[in-house]
Amino acid sequence: MYTDIEQATIAIVDKQLDAYNNQDIDAFAATYSDDVEIYQGQSLVFKGKEALVERYGNKFASLSYLNATSLTRMVQGRFLVDHELAESSKQLSKEIDHSVTVIAAYEVENDLIKRVTFMG
Repeated sequence: MYTDIEQATIAIVDKQLDAYNNQDIDAFAATYSDDVEIYQGQSLVFKGKEALVERYGNKFASLSYLNATSLTRMVQGRFLVDHELAESSKQLSKEIDHSVTVIAAYEVENDLIKRVTFMG
């Protein structure tokens, strides 16, 4: 049984995944705090919603297909860790031409994603 905090954490991460899969930059950005931090391992890749919109907006616009799926999930309070499979295509046929698995660790604060750390 999940606590209320854990249910809220799961809900915002799932909302973010749905927006990502629909390539909806506005709905995607709405799940993040204004001062979001995105890390690759211990290295800060970018900070702030403006940078997030630019980076992911360009990614969404360049792909005909994009889908991320949680393969395994752990949640503790406001922290959620997903082992994710991300698939994408630049082809009109939407035939998958790129597939990657990553660990994504989300930190949620005030019902918004505050930090994401990608590993792998």
